[in-house]
Amino acid sequence: MDTKNAVGAKIKALRKEQNLTQPKLAEKIERSVDTLSNLERGISLPNFETLERLSAALNVPVRDFFPASAEEEKDPKRAAIFARLNSIARTLPNSHLEVAVEQMAILAKRNPE
Repeated sequence: MDTKNAVGAKIKALRKEQNLTQPKLAEKIERSVDTLSNLERGISLPNFETLERLSAALNVPVRDFFPASAEEEKDPKRAAIFARLNSIARTLPNSHLEVAVEQMAILAKRNPE
């Protein structure tokens, strides 16, 4: 998967996580639905101004739209899962985050892939 597809997968995952339709998010970022659709499908990359608007509308830092690793860049499903995980984690207090990390560590030990 290339960067355009990885960024598009993250935009789509974050939009869906926040229960936003394409028309609603397009309105919030003052772009057309076609533009947003092209971004989500990896047809085009957003310019920095659009990234800033997406960041504000989805309440995530700009860096979250880019793959954190080569593995994430190659696998669109994994990129979407990480985006969803990060979105959920942002809403949790530190005590719950610590529990989540402990649970994930247990899962990692039980079923390494």
